[in-house]
Amino acid sequence: MNLGRYTESARQHLRQVIKPLSSELQLGLSKLWCYLSQGFAKLSFAQKLYLIALILAFSSDLMGVVAVIAVIAMAIEFWPVFERVWHSLAGKAVLLLFYAIIANFALGWSGAIVNEVVGVSASHLDYTHNLAILLYMPAWFLMVSAIVLLALQLIIPIYLVLIFLLKPLGVKSLRLTSHTSFRKTTFMIRIVLATVVLYHLSLLIDLETRIETSFRNFITSPQEAAKHAPREPKSGQLPDATDVLTVPIVELTQTALDSESDKSSKADNSHDDSEQEEEERKRAYASVRTQYQYLVRQWLATFAFTLEANSRSRCEKPAESNVIELNDYEILQITPDKKAEYGYRFEVKKCISAAFPLTEKGK
Repeated sequence: MNLGRYTESARQHLRQVIKPLSSELQLGLSKLWCYLSQGFAKLSFAQKLYLIALILAFSSDLMGVVAVIAVIAMAIEFWPVFERVWHSLAGKAVLLLFYAIIANFALGWSGAIVNEVVGVSASHLDYTHNLAILLYMPAWFLMVSAIVLLALQLIIPIYLVLIFLLKPLGVKSLRLTSHTSFRKTTFMIRIVLATVVLYHLSLLIDLETRIETSFRNFITSPQEAAKHAPREPKSGQLPDATDVLTVPIVELTQTALDSESDKSSKADNSHDDSEQEEEERKRAYASVRTQYQYLVRQWLATFAFTLEANSRSRCEKPAESNVIELNDYEILQITPDKKAEYGYRFEVKKCISAAFPLTEKGK
């Protein structure tokens, strides 16, 4: 009987202790939820995207999605800044100069691609040249974005140090965004997410190799730079980043796959899972890059045959071929050929016409 009374009293005492604890816990949880909901309501749309990207960043399998969401958030956040800069006279001058530089490089790059595909100067194929510029706009967008993000990663620490040193003199930091709350927290999250975006962009465009090549060419003498000139890659060896325009894309794709397979075969079982994931990610981006380059060249060859070249000409040609007249004496003959690299065979031939008939030998 004493044991039963003791047990019952212990239960009553436990209920008296738990009941206020549960009510206090519910009150604390409700206060926490109210605080979080109020804080979430204060966030702008860009800040909400940053928050979603930060939550997804805890999963290593969703880093690509994190990078895409971060890019969208940055574009929404800094679009008003771009508008303010554009509406000022100095801002227009800087932006137009920047666009002129990019356009010049884009024209040169696309001209080299067209020359690689058709075998003659791009000046003879104006429409194909313009198409090459349009097809490479995504690549230029990614490259410029990566360079800008890389520059910001280098400038921001210097800017923070200068603001800290000049703060006693009354110098305040510039307010670029229109956020009303959590400005410092958003700034730190943006830096972290910008690093993630820069990492994926650098893998996609092979930024590390390009920077190393440019730096090497800058510090070496012309004689030493000539030693590093583009040359045919050996079997199983990836070409340099500057060889992309000179090496046929089929060979580039094959050497990339061969090199990656060799690396995977030689990899030690002692490698960590993170290193294996890194190799797989690099291999995936290399495959996307080479496939995109081959697809662009294939489209250019098809466009040159279908729309740029003429099916009728004053010069003699096979019925299945289209031609582009280079000058009064030469033509570029384009013939469909499944065995050719891009599905078409490009040949420069002599124009045989009524004005320039084919003469017999010895006459």
